[in-house]
Amino acid sequence: MLKDKVIIITGAAGGIGSATAHLFAKHGAILILTDIHNEGLEDLGSLLKDSGAETMLIEHDVTDPESWQSLMEKVRQKYSRIDILINNAGIVQPGAAEKITLDEVQNQLSVNLSGTIHGCRAALNIMKAQNFGKIVNVASLGGIVPLPGEAVYCATKYAIRGYSLSLHAELRGSPVGVAVVCPDSVDTPQHAYELLYDDAVLSFIGKPLKPEQAAKGILKAVRKKKPEVLIPTGMGILCRIGIAFPRLFFSLFPILEKMGRSTIKKRREKEKKIDK
Repeated sequence: MLKDKVIIITGAAGGIGSATAHLFAKHGAILILTDIHNEGLEDLGSLLKDSGAETMLIEHDVTDPESWQSLMEKVRQKYSRIDILINNAGIVQPGAAEKITLDEVQNQLSVNLSGTIHGCRAALNIMKAQNFGKIVNVASLGGIVPLPGEAVYCATKYAIRGYSLSLHAELRGSPVGVAVVCPDSVDTPQHAYELLYDDAVLSFIGKPLKPEQAAKGILKAVRKKKPEVLIPTGMGILCRIGIAFPRLFFSLFPILEKMGRSTIKKRREKEKKIDK
């Protein structure tokens, strides 16, 4: 299904983006890999080239509409079409709502939310004209349930989910599709960064997913006509049910926070032993 499909993946140098690129390469996709971190992007490109995958590497700032326009023009000039866009780029800055800086607030809004919206707008103009295409936006289970200590990040993921489902409704009956993927915490450098902050307690209530699990969820979203893919499904359904009853959900917070603190403590102790 993905053989020779022209697929753009943003945030490709990160954990989820890299795993998705490797998975899609195995299915014969033509990969346009973008990231603002060019060094990591080139490392990924070298690995994929060795595997025989056709790739195009583009340094790209998702927060800049002109960067999106330039990206789309480069892809169309070479391949004449865009089959799939994976809006994966994202950042997180844990901390109490009043203590994180305004720059940290704005960066999360710009990369996570505005970056996704800019990407959808740029892709939709092309996909509607060519009469086919699929957009997959990466949100989070934190876009379903609240995350204390990560309120801005959580708000952006709620917004991405709402925007994606609204686009899905807007495009019903159209040959262009939109889906949103909501993974639980994933074992990436970003998740390791969250470990530095006690505030990010709910990001550690369970064992994080492997990036490959998130990549498989993204592949599922590409293949299926579902508006939303939850990873893992069971936890996602529990999140949906829980937030339908906010009072009950918040009554469980002390238990969830205790679980998260315990995990954080264990992981920090483990890392100290490794460092020694």
